[in-house]
Amino acid sequence: MFRKLDLESDDLSDFTRLENVLAKLRQREKAGGEVRTLRGVGSDALLASLVAEIDETILPRRLIFTTKNGTELHMAVANRRLQSLLSPVPDLPGAKDLADVAFADGQDPNLALLGGMLRGIFEQAETVRIDARRLPAGAYDPDVGAPSGGLSKAWGVQVVEVRVKEPSEIIDFFLNQISDDDAEAWLRIEGENVTDQAGSAERLTELGEQAAVFLDGYFSKFDALFSADEAATATVVAPEAAGQTAVLFVEIGGLSAFVAAKTARVAALASSWQAQVSE
Repeated sequence: MFRKLDLESDDLSDFTRLENVLAKLRQREKAGGEVRTLRGVGSDALLASLVAEIDETILPRRLIFTTKNGTELHMAVANRRLQSLLSPVPDLPGAKDLADVAFADGQDPNLALLGGMLRGIFEQAETVRIDARRLPAGAYDPDVGAPSGGLSKAWGVQVVEVRVKEPSEIIDFFLNQISDDDAEAWLRIEGENVTDQAGSAERLTELGEQAAVFLDGYFSKFDALFSADEAATATVVAPEAAGQTAVLFVEIGGLSAFVAAKTARVAALASSWQAQVSE
């Protein structure tokens, strides 16, 4: 494996320019809150993921599910129960009839109407963003509503466990899987600081210089490159020749990494990252 350099030694002096660039760029980087999305591909998988979100929600919350095309669904959820569909509702048949009317239980006939509506919306949805806001206590009786088990039966889906990995878990696992054959060097960046690195001192110095130049343009053009809702991103800069060195930059939740790898290997590394963030 790589030789990891001591971050308390003078080796970090090579990264003074990079950290200065990071300090300036983070000041103008767009402010963003936590972005979460429903997990899964296809209407059934997204519907199962929605039920899982309800199953994980104990305190009264207004859960807002927003598709990429802008359709919004507001739901009152508490005590692992879907209590009602809240206004405003999408302009869809039957939606206004369901708005702000509490579901009695898991056998409420209105659940079938809502399930059909959700499937129709999710069929056209590439991504579904989740926002959670406090719902005033006492808005609904805590025992009112359809429990997650009743929802899964009414909608014919299986509740899946929701286990959202922390950004640090994702990026550290990704970096720890990189072998000598995969890459020449890598840098782990948190905020304005290089917090870990691997590779030869000479290669790391060169990578730090490349990172500083890249980031100067990357952050200024982020909005043109990616959606504001992107939770994780990856960018590859690679020459045509397979034997030359490419650079992979990945970012998630305020953490990022630069990986220097041969062009022939960088696609596999990018695929590995994609697999990590889509689990």
